[in-house]
Amino acid sequence: MAEAKRLERLKAMRSLLKSEMEKSETFSLVLNKTGSKLEEINHELSSLEADVKVEKWRCSPFSDHIRHTIAPISAVLRVFTSVQELEISLMSSDEVLGYVSEVKRLGEAMKLLSSSCVLALNWLEETIEYLTEKGMPEDHPCGLRFKTSIELLRELQMTEPRAYLKGGILYTALKNLRTEFKRILEEEQVLSEDNLRNLQAIIKRLHAHTQLRKCVPVYIKVRTKVIQKRLEIDYLERTITEADNVHDIEGDIDQWRLHMEIAVKEIYEVESKLCYDVFEDVGEDVPLRCFGKIASNSGILSLLRFGSRISKCKKDPPKLLKLLDCFSTMDNIRIEFNQLFQGEQCSEIRRVTRELISNLVKGVCEIFWELPCQVELQRPNCPLLDAGVPRLVSVVTEYCNKLLGSNNKPILSKILEIDLGWKKAKYQEEILTGHIYNILREIALNLDAWSSSNKDTALSCIFMMNNHSHFCGLRETHLGEMMGESWLNAHEQYRDYYAALYVKESWGNLLSLLTNKAQTTSSSSSSAVKRKRARESIKRTLQDFSKGFDEIYTKQSNWVVEDDKLRWKICQAMVRTVVPRYKSYLQSYIMLLAEEDPTSDSNKHLYYTPKGLEMKLTTMFQRREEETEKRNQYSNFVNKVMDLGITQNSHSTLEAI
Repeated sequence: MAEAKRLERLKAMRSLLKSEMEKSETFSLVLNKTGSKLEEINHELSSLEADVKVEKWRCSPFSDHIRHTIAPISAVLRVFTSVQELEISLMSSDEVLGYVSEVKRLGEAMKLLSSSCVLALNWLEETIEYLTEKGMPEDHPCGLRFKTSIELLRELQMTEPRAYLKGGILYTALKNLRTEFKRILEEEQVLSEDNLRNLQAIIKRLHAHTQLRKCVPVYIKVRTKVIQKRLEIDYLERTITEADNVHDIEGDIDQWRLHMEIAVKEIYEVESKLCYDVFEDVGEDVPLRCFGKIASNSGILSLLRFGSRISKCKKDPPKLLKLLDCFSTMDNIRIEFNQLFQGEQCSEIRRVTRELISNLVKGVCEIFWELPCQVELQRPNCPLLDAGVPRLVSVVTEYCNKLLGSNNKPILSKILEIDLGWKKAKYQEEILTGHIYNILREIALNLDAWSSSNKDTALSCIFMMNNHSHFCGLRETHLGEMMGESWLNAHEQYRDYYAALYVKESWGNLLSLLTNKAQTTSSSSSSAVKRKRARESIKRTLQDFSKGFDEIYTKQSNWVVEDDKLRWKICQAMVRTVVPRYKSYLQSYIMLLAEEDPTSDSNKHLYYTPKGLEMKLTTMFQRREEETEKRNQYSNFVNKVMDLGITQNSHSTLEAI
């Protein structure tokens, strides 16, 4: 594969060299033909100069006037000699700046030759006119020679205009400069010091020869293609509709943000500098006009229009965050953008940019103002059955934290300020924080509704404890700082309140079985029948307690406490509440058995030992591994679509809010 590419390159180089050789041969023939003509003219002029110097003319009554014509003709001959020398020097120059310098000198020499010819012609014509008036006959040898010289000088005067005609020396030289100009523009290292110096020298020389109108289109075409190649991006042609979720094009959006910054700060900023450097001496409007056409035709409009299409995708909360990112990108490049894209040529770029900013602002505001309503719409949904924090709560609080973060809050504030400014209203920060408060208020109303709908008081308590614990965990976050210390402290108090209420509601009835202790009596004061009945009562109580404990444990085995510290704390509270009462009751049972038969096995009727009971209590509210993995799939709201489906229960949350 590499060999094939190398062979193709060699063939292309051979073809190029062959073409250049053919051009060189043609150019050489033209120069030879021109040289022969010039030598003939030079010979005629030399002959004329020799004739006018002949001794016989010294005695002529017209000798003084004849001598006056020798000086201008001699000047023409000297200039003509210089032109010939410069033509030879030009053909041998192989360095850009040297070639430009030779073109300049040759052009100046040809101008001097033309002006010298004009001067000599004026002298000759005036001399002939004067001599004729003085009586010199028309067939006088001197007059005839002068007329011949006039024809030769007029021929020589055409040297400069003919040099600019196709095939002429200056025509070919200027064409070579344009070719070199284009070649340098296509180089990757076009901004190198040497290349810039060469470009400036070439454009200055071409401008001096009125060739600028031919250079500008070439410059625009070459540099436009260079940028188009750098901005060949597949996703720019992607169609985006309201059915598309933002996470489906999330990668494209991130790429767009990167490409937008690269385009402005690395591509177009460099391109603008190149325009002004190359055309700095040819008028202020030229670089501005060139850059405007290059920018408009090279891809920036496609980038801007893709940004506008992002605002058309499905309106959901993750889209707001991505629109904030897009606006942030545009805001980061705003100064450079405004400096670059000026003038009439960039009017379409500025119009599309205004449209993009308008779409971003409207898209953000539409979603942001509707967030409380979106949360409220989830109120009828059923909560999870494990008493954990509903995904709505965790997602929305994380979402609010992101909105209040150091990256998003300034951008969101600026967008709200722009939106309110369009509506002739004034923005204040309380508008943003107040709206976040409204979102939390709707969450609280949802939690209260879900908690009230649950008939299981113990489940509601765990649910409320989990959710208040979640809000306590917002301390040292942006949302926690906004809501304040008193708000966080209120949630801590409600968390502890619901933890204590859970222990009472869940285990109170079960522990009431252990309140009627069987009183141990001695054989001297109690009958054997009563002692037997007491033992049977204790056995039944223990059986009922074990059965009731198993029912509660089984029922609550799927409940979870998500915070590890809170889980440990509630389990310890259950142990301190249940185990001592159970242990105390067992002591009565054991003492009664010991009175009846000291050798009996006191554990044979026990379902749980105090230690076993403690172990079971400390293992409650553990989240199953598969459930944890399932929830973790939704832990990062930024990377997933916000599914506002609800799961769980609570009550009195508004008091904390």
